[in-house]
Amino acid sequence: MLLRELVLVNFRNYVRLALVPGDVVTVLRGDNGQGKSNVLEAVYFLATTRSPRAGSDRELLHWQARRDTIPFARLEARIARAELDLHVEIVIRADADAADAGGPTVPANGSVPASPPVTKKITVNGLPTRAVELVGQVNVVLFTPEDVALVAGPPAGRRRYLDITSSQVSGQYLRTLQRYNKVLAQRNHLLRHVRERRQPRDSLDFWNGELVQTGAVVVAHRLAMIAAVNRELGPLYRQLSGGQQTLEIVYQPTSYVPDRPVAADAACSALDPRSSEALAESYAARLGEMLGKEIEQGVSLFGPHRDDFSFLADGVDLNTYGSRGQQRLAVLALKLAEGQYMRTQTGERPILLLDDVLSELDPARRGFVLDQAGREGQTIITATDLDAFPASFLARAALFDVEGGTVTGAAPRPLRRVAE
Repeated sequence: MLLRELVLVNFRNYVRLALVPGDVVTVLRGDNGQGKSNVLEAVYFLATTRSPRAGSDRELLHWQARRDTIPFARLEARIARAELDLHVEIVIRADADAADAGGPTVPANGSVPASPPVTKKITVNGLPTRAVELVGQVNVVLFTPEDVALVAGPPAGRRRYLDITSSQVSGQYLRTLQRYNKVLAQRNHLLRHVRERRQPRDSLDFWNGELVQTGAVVVAHRLAMIAAVNRELGPLYRQLSGGQQTLEIVYQPTSYVPDRPVAADAACSALDPRSSEALAESYAARLGEMLGKEIEQGVSLFGPHRDDFSFLADGVDLNTYGSRGQQRLAVLALKLAEGQYMRTQTGERPILLLDDVLSELDPARRGFVLDQAGREGQTIITATDLDAFPASFLARAALFDVEGGTVTGAAPRPLRRVAE
């Protein structure tokens, strides 16, 4: 899988950009705050329809574009795949009726005006496409310095990681997850009505069944993914750390109590992640035990929306006892393992996006990462300088300088529409 060309209009700090990356390695060099990370964000957005950094799509619009009558941003990519080349375009547009050159007007009552709504229009090879249909057509793995939060941060970030990674390789997972979230919202609403005696208790029966069936499929996919990733994770972590510790990610379910930690193949086989039947039975039993408590609190207390996972190095939780260096290496090993997992599942190497990956690594670990980057398909990497790169690595890389939303260097091209 290769990114042949990237075109950005009014995206972040880019008014206009047309970038032709190298087939193997591309290095984006520039000072902090010049727009290097924004290029990686754009590629990730084109693959997942979500930003890894922005709180809302509105933040992706260039600040000057927000003054336009119809603020918009356009992202395009030409992707070469083994079976079918893709032209992906996403247009982010603010509502024309609510936006004007001076921004939203202040209501007469003095309240803070709401921002104009933002819409996304997605096309693949010229055909309108839903986000759920785009995800998985372009596979990417992104590492950023903020990803250390996967170890030490809140569980929501880890669940998001599981969901995005699994969705890129399984359309069934994404569709089931969407169904689960809809069922969850409806069930939570109904739980509050039952608590307030506005609905009978048995009105929950249908939604309980739906929650169990969809939730069991989500958890089964997650367990299968974790089992596959763990096969690659241990060796990668040992090579990165230079030690003999075994690293694994361990799933922490809320819908059942495992006999032992759910991490490697042996543990997963007890529940057979290839089938959700055993999980559904355990989930239903758990739900029956705790339904009274859920009604009392008016919220669903168990399921994949409450699950978590942890990083264990020789059984030691890195969230509690790991140094920042260990945590960073653990996440970096996870991302490299994720790339190998995607390749196994899809038959194609994903695009590897490495943001400032070398800044906190010593020379030996830098060398290992760069060796992986050169072998694991197309890689785009950012850096503030080139001192950490061996001459042999730079000799086969496409080098670009990034300054103030302008990219110059190897094979720059004037702006044009990718489809032309």
